[in-house]
Amino acid sequence: MQLSRVILPARLHSRSAARRLTKEAEIAQTDDAWRVRLRDNGLNFFWPSEPDQNLHFVIEQEFSAANPHHYTTEPIRLSAESTVLDVGACEGLFAFRVLRYGLAKRVVCFEPSERMAALLRRGAEANELADDIAIERSGVGRQSGQARMVDGGNPDAGYLEYLPSDAPHAGAVPVTSIDDYCRDNQLALGPGDLIKADAEGADLDVLLGAEEQIRNGAPQLAITTYHVDDHAERMIAWLHDIRPDYTLRLKGFSFWTAKPRPVLLQASTLP
Repeated sequence: MQLSRVILPARLHSRSAARRLTKEAEIAQTDDAWRVRLRDNGLNFFWPSEPDQNLHFVIEQEFSAANPHHYTTEPIRLSAESTVLDVGACEGLFAFRVLRYGLAKRVVCFEPSERMAALLRRGAEANELADDIAIERSGVGRQSGQARMVDGGNPDAGYLEYLPSDAPHAGAVPVTSIDDYCRDNQLALGPGDLIKADAEGADLDVLLGAEEQIRNGAPQLAITTYHVDDHAERMIAWLHDIRPDYTLRLKGFSFWTAKPRPVLLQASTLP
């Protein structure tokens, strides 16, 4: 899949994606968003801007195990008893898929954007999954408080700037660490559970803020690594120190970033 997209001209991928989107989805405009219904499984989600061919790739990563951005391939193994923390839940398609397919009992979605959190809530209701999804309008980082996303040296490499909590700041959003969230909600993650994150450059911070849960419970991990040059190696070194019993897998290489990087890091202690 990746090789053909690197070798073949981009216009061919765009045309193919546009054709596939027409076949796989029914799209209708609502008052302030676009409702997308997937024909094969009947799942619905709401998209904030006029859909184009790139929406096909959003759908593809959730339903094609060949896509390197697909979170639930081996060594990840979920069950109907799993709890999933979905960091950067966006439109919610990942959460809807794992619940509809019986891969989780409950999903906690973290989404700092007020608009996307509202669309996620509408999607949960449209799929009759609202009872199984908790939506937290919050970012996730290495500490709790407030922060804002700052662009890094490359367009795809952002990071969180943590801000004093005693005054409002332009562009700030609430942020929690996974350890603080689990402590506050009396949640203890285990090897059958999953932390999934696509945090737009704050991915390493997500792990650092989950040290207690990772050290004590060894939840499965599926964390994007393509936003920052050295994230993959830093994550692997840190996990080797915290839980050397993890089985680790790096998936794919990004070809859309300034420099090719691994796309996804997965970790599990399940036999």
